[in-house]
Amino acid sequence: MTAIKPVLLDCTLRDGGNQNDWQFSQADVRAIVSTLDAARVDVIEVGYRGGSGSRKSGTAGPSAHCTPEYLAGLPPVRHAELAVMVVPTACPIEAMADLPDSPVGMIRIAAYPWDVAAVPAYVEAVRALGLRVTVNLMAVSYAELDELVTVAKTVRAELPDVCYVADSFGALHPDAVRDRVELLTAELDCPIGVHMHNNLGLAAANALAAVDAGAGWLDVSLCGMARGAGNLATEQAAAFLTAWPRYATDIDLRGVCEAAEHVAEHVLPRPMVTRRAEIAAGINDHHYYYQHRIEAACARTGLDPWEAGRRLGGARPRRVLDDVVERVCLELQNTNEGQHQ
Repeated sequence: MTAIKPVLLDCTLRDGGNQNDWQFSQADVRAIVSTLDAARVDVIEVGYRGGSGSRKSGTAGPSAHCTPEYLAGLPPVRHAELAVMVVPTACPIEAMADLPDSPVGMIRIAAYPWDVAAVPAYVEAVRALGLRVTVNLMAVSYAELDELVTVAKTVRAELPDVCYVADSFGALHPDAVRDRVELLTAELDCPIGVHMHNNLGLAAANALAAVDAGAGWLDVSLCGMARGAGNLATEQAAAFLTAWPRYATDIDLRGVCEAAEHVAEHVLPRPMVTRRAEIAAGINDHHYYYQHRIEAACARTGLDPWEAGRRLGGARPRRVLDDVVERVCLELQNTNEGQHQ
């Protein structure tokens, strides 16, 4: 049997910025890009163009915006393709116009399933710029399979080079990942990728289930650096692809580990952990940035944060808003009072 050889896309400088407010120094950026390129990682995502759609910050560092100056200062690469992410709700189409003059070869268009109507126009615009393009469907745990078919039809209208599904809240298990990958593989005539978060400790298992179901691209980040419990770690993915004969890779594991050591020692503000808050966000299927709001509100009201989180995830909120937490807590309080009358 021919070994399966997935493409690895490292997104440390983009998704990892959720941990350090995108405050990567020039030395960090050069070390990460140069070391990953030398290790033959396939694609290196160097940040957002126009900012994150889910975390507004007035102090964010350069990789949150990928200005022309930041992109011009990137070290040269010999193997890897460089990519940036664009969120349509945060970055207008015209803000991509200068990217063909940069070292970037790929633009990743990220949208929630309920915002996907805007995606085809962005894909068309990127193609007109002469760059490769992916579509990244965020919060895919909030899309049932029949809804995902409808989303796929919209994506099919302007087919990207790769279509990703992102388990943004770390809520999926391998069976759920497999179902979504198999559906998109059947619906779309392009490679499928996955972006797995580790809230339930399943990032690696989910990635392998995705690959076995037909996915050809995996997002990873050094030391797992990302929001909450983080992503599948680049060094772990390179390790299991190297060790397991079922899979194959040209990536130099020692070089990837060197990059991970730099991040662990010089970049990460603290080691990535999977504790109560990260697990609660995953098991209750809601954005990690809700978790401290839930815990603070429940501390004030004496409510159970696990139950509040379950109700909030069930409501599938489309944005991280304080009033959503307050509404859920009020509903839970009223329910508790009704049960004790």
